[in-house]
Amino acid sequence: MADTDGMKAINAKVSATWRKLTLFALGRAFWPLCVFACLFIAMALAGVFDRVQPAIGAVMTLVFFLGGALLLLRGLRRYDAPTRQSALEALDRQSDLRPLTSLTDRPADPSRGAQTLWRHHRARLLAELGNLHPPSLSAAWKALDPYFLRAILPAALVAIAVIAWSDAPGRVYRAFAPDYGALMGADDMVVEAWITPPEHTGRAPIFLKPGLNDVRIPTGSEVTLRTQAPSAPSLVMKGHKTHRQAFVATPDGAYEAKAKVMEDTRLSVRWWGARAAWRLLASPDDPPTVKFVAIPSIGKQDRVEFTWSASDDYGVTGLELAISLREPNPAAPDAEDRVPVPLPGVTPTEGSDTAQLDLTRHRWAGLPVNVRLIATDGAGQEGTSKSVPFILPEKLFLEPIARVAQEVRVTVLREPRPYAELPKNEDALHQGALNTEAANRLAAAPPDVQKAVLMLDAITYKGEQYMPDLAAFFAFRTARGVLAAASTKEEADAVDPLLWALALKSEYGSSADALRRLEAARKALEQALRDGASEDEIKRRMEAFKEAASNYLAAKMAEAIANGMQDAPANEDGQQSAGGPNLGGQDFEDMLKALQDLTETGATDQARQLLSDITNMLQNLEFQKGGAGGKGMPGMPGEQADNDEDLPPEEQELTDAMKRLSDILRQQRQLNDDTLAQERGERPGQQSGADSGQQQGQQPGGEDPSGDQQAGNGSQSGETPGEGSGDSQSADNQQDGSGPGQSMTEGTLAERQARLGELVEKLAREKGLGQGGEAGDDALAGRIDPDAMEDIRRAQRQAEEALNRGNSRSATRNQEQATQLLSEQSRELAKALDAIRAARNGEGDPGNAKDPFGRNASGSGSNGDNVNIPDVGERQRAKDILDELRRRYNDAEDEDEREYLRRLLERF
Repeated sequence: MADTDGMKAINAKVSATWRKLTLFALGRAFWPLCVFACLFIAMALAGVFDRVQPAIGAVMTLVFFLGGALLLLRGLRRYDAPTRQSALEALDRQSDLRPLTSLTDRPADPSRGAQTLWRHHRARLLAELGNLHPPSLSAAWKALDPYFLRAILPAALVAIAVIAWSDAPGRVYRAFAPDYGALMGADDMVVEAWITPPEHTGRAPIFLKPGLNDVRIPTGSEVTLRTQAPSAPSLVMKGHKTHRQAFVATPDGAYEAKAKVMEDTRLSVRWWGARAAWRLLASPDDPPTVKFVAIPSIGKQDRVEFTWSASDDYGVTGLELAISLREPNPAAPDAEDRVPVPLPGVTPTEGSDTAQLDLTRHRWAGLPVNVRLIATDGAGQEGTSKSVPFILPEKLFLEPIARVAQEVRVTVLREPRPYAELPKNEDALHQGALNTEAANRLAAAPPDVQKAVLMLDAITYKGEQYMPDLAAFFAFRTARGVLAAASTKEEADAVDPLLWALALKSEYGSSADALRRLEAARKALEQALRDGASEDEIKRRMEAFKEAASNYLAAKMAEAIANGMQDAPANEDGQQSAGGPNLGGQDFEDMLKALQDLTETGATDQARQLLSDITNMLQNLEFQKGGAGGKGMPGMPGEQADNDEDLPPEEQELTDAMKRLSDILRQQRQLNDDTLAQERGERPGQQSGADSGQQQGQQPGGEDPSGDQQAGNGSQSGETPGEGSGDSQSADNQQDGSGPGQSMTEGTLAERQARLGELVEKLAREKGLGQGGEAGDDALAGRIDPDAMEDIRRAQRQAEEALNRGNSRSATRNQEQATQLLSEQSRELAKALDAIRAARNGEGDPGNAKDPFGRNASGSGSNGDNVNIPDVGERQRAKDILDELRRRYNDAEDEDEREYLRRLLERF
């Protein structure tokens, strides 16, 4: 047992000695490498590599790795690993007895005495082992490390690490992984990056700056990166998956990469390391929402009316009314038609409007259907509303020819089944062969198309003998030929426009064609306004609409004369309605001029509403037989206008007052235009814009600059024209100083304004309209407001004072106020005069009297008053703003600014 314990002690001392010898051997072999590594790490912890240029840092790291490798090889070559035997010898040398070596000896004499002596010798050796200790190598270490760096360097590293603390890991990492690309010039790379949002978002491009993170962009945006580099970098996109793509060389010697961002993504440009990096957050594009605010109903002229509202985060680009049969045809159970619904503006984010759709021509007109709204955004996503049951309105045809044409038409259109496949005739390739199968295409037609052909055969059987209108007979035969020659359902549907035109002409006469052209012109102009077409395109369609309106008026007039009207009635300006330069009086001319101004200034919402009102007025146009002579139009004078002396006193008094008030209003408007021209630096009497080249001078008996007739020939803006525009009115003009003897265009603007004020005062004195008093004439009692007359005069005086001071802007405001008040009083007189005439002619309730455009003569109809039309000054300012935007766009040199201005011009 004692022997065993002695061996354990020996082994422990030998192991300790071996470890000391090994450590010293390692230190002696790798001491330069350790000092070199400690110095490098100390420099890293101190942030030296962060302060030097990237290229210098990369060189320092490479030098460290190279020097470290050399020192490591040197140490491996110089390292002499101690053995256990050398450790035994180091211990054994501490005693002259050499106990470790002697214990391995064996006694040579096996006698008892010799064994006893050997035991005493062994006990002495074991006792000597207690005096043996692992050797001290301090002298060797001192010789190897005289400056005690083995303790100083670790302590210095710990101290520097404590000072760096949280920055220590990053500094060490950057020191061992420097930017090696800097040695290739990568640190001079400049990466330009920008985000182009989808077009439908309307957002401007987003430029990515270095170090910018968490940039919020729309989903589907395109990122573009450009850089200059010796070779092609790579683009790394990390989202749910990692995508890598190489840059592509451009003609200018740069490298470019483009990619779509559909999710949260981290972008990085890598070329010998990451050259630039950004984190992009993609905002989802939600589908649009749409609903019925008011369910569809049948309105005027069998139009489908409904109110809707829609919204989208970036704007609704399209709205459609989806129509499906409530009881679908088994051959097409999923059949659905979509009808476009006009949008109020360009891609509204939130919109609500009342739509009026003419669906009487739809193939399912008169059938029960389900309708729903479908809104589409710029990304093509669709949002739908709840389905609503409805019965599509159908046009009522009373004429037999029209009813037959409609019946045949819908029979063909409602057939959902296609044509059958015609069998191939192999014998048709032989000479003299006849392909009878191909010649009889009706045999392959669906049942309803064959039924339509039988209907046409029946209606046209000997039709040339009993049909009074041979054009209808030939139209039916043409439709029959189209169906017989058709080989597809699309070709058979080509009879739709022919039969529809025949039905309309048979039912409504020749004006139906003009009405169709008018509706087509209106739709084209409305489409251009809604889509933000170019200025030239809108102007072209505006001219087409005016021409279609003129043709429609002429057609309606021709029908009225054919139906018993002896002569074409005079319009509000005393000109013939059919073919005259004015389409329906000064009121209608003003509305057309206002519509043109609205289209030129980009006020699309007001322009579309006014366009709708003008079209409704034209469509409601009715000519009726007048008074004694059988000519005239509702709300307009007949032959009695030629004999003012035959009018009752009350009507005569109202007519005279209205004529004079209308003349003052016309001249006040002309003065307003001249004041605006002076404010813009133009010569009064000239127009700007497209009409600047036209002469605007006023001549006796001609037209004034605003397009009105000379005094006494018409009324303004909804006023009913006075009667007897003959010598009495000329005498009044001479008396008031506005006739040929003294033109109202003579003198300065202030003098002209003063003369107009005198005319208002004269009218008030003659009719007993003092300030705060009542009308002196019984006819005018309650017709003209004395306070309103005083307000008119006050506004004119303020305008005169402003003109004398040279303040054109203030004068314009007061003149517009005077014009508005004069127009209101003129309309009140017109209503009263219409009511008196209706009562005198026995027309019943005067509130039901109609003017030539189908409006209530009392002014309660849709005459465009519900449209907030900007005044002349506002329209001119809008034109000036658009001209300035165009000028800046043409002069801009910066591409970003030009893009921004282009977007503004396209939107407005």
